[in-house]
Amino acid sequence: MGDPASIPGDGVIDAHVHIYPADVAANPAAWGASRGETAWAECVAPRGRRSIQGWADPGTAIADMDGAGVAACVMLGWYWERQETCDLQNGWHAQWIRRHPGRLLGFATVQPSAGQRAIDALERALDSGLCGIGELLPPAREDFLEDQWWRRVFETAEARAVPVTLHATDPESGPAAGPPTPLGACVSLAREFPRVNIIMAHLGGGLAFRDGHGPLPPNLYFDTAASPLLYDSGVFRRAVDRAGADRVVYGSDYPLILYPREARKAGFGRFLGEIGGAGLSLDETSRILGGNIRRLIAGHLT
Repeated sequence: MGDPASIPGDGVIDAHVHIYPADVAANPAAWGASRGETAWAECVAPRGRRSIQGWADPGTAIADMDGAGVAACVMLGWYWERQETCDLQNGWHAQWIRRHPGRLLGFATVQPSAGQRAIDALERALDSGLCGIGELLPPAREDFLEDQWWRRVFETAEARAVPVTLHATDPESGPAAGPPTPLGACVSLAREFPRVNIIMAHLGGGLAFRDGHGPLPPNLYFDTAASPLLYDSGVFRRAVDRAGADRVVYGSDYPLILYPREARKAGFGRFLGEIGGAGLSLDETSRILGGNIRRLIAGHLT
């Protein structure tokens, strides 16, 4: 089943994309430096080596969505170092969802180290029409929930009944993959906040398909963002067998270039075809490619 248009229901929803204004894409290194966001700049525009980061503004994204049969996308924030940058991106998302209702949705990002200012800004962002929180980067320590402001983020998610997306790094990928994710703490977090639906990006750094942390809490979900860069196509079957088809969520990480040896431009089609050809049933594929995220953000879909 390689044709996304054949999926039953209301269409494909990509739960993990990153969209920026054209002026950011024009010179991301300079823009990041001007904002004090050096970690972001080094990630998307690494010095001395080719980047696999593509760029898309809302118009480009919607054109690519139309070409691949994608009904809607959820724009995720970044794990910025400064709350001011979080506020800026949340403002972009709020504007774009008003301009493109039903096609673009947005999650709010937040920097918990900013304390009460961050929580107040998060509340305002959710009031503006954003329908979740993330993508957040958990601190690389198992006790990160002892930080009161991280706890306040999840208390806010619980009170507002919105999901939270957390970045996750696979410990088997080595230090080049980025800061390690405290996977055990993330599982504990889901158990501690059972009414908060937590989406762990990048198949949860392996949590979605590897044993080792006990039974998975029912409020823990896993998106497929950047999977072609990390795993073979058999990972979708393994994730469904371990986590269940109800808890695997399609996300692409668009406009990341997922097949850098063969393409220099981002798009949705090839990755959707890979999932469609992964040996899953029509029902499993339908849940992954839209049904699950639709359930998690049901109140925000038109």
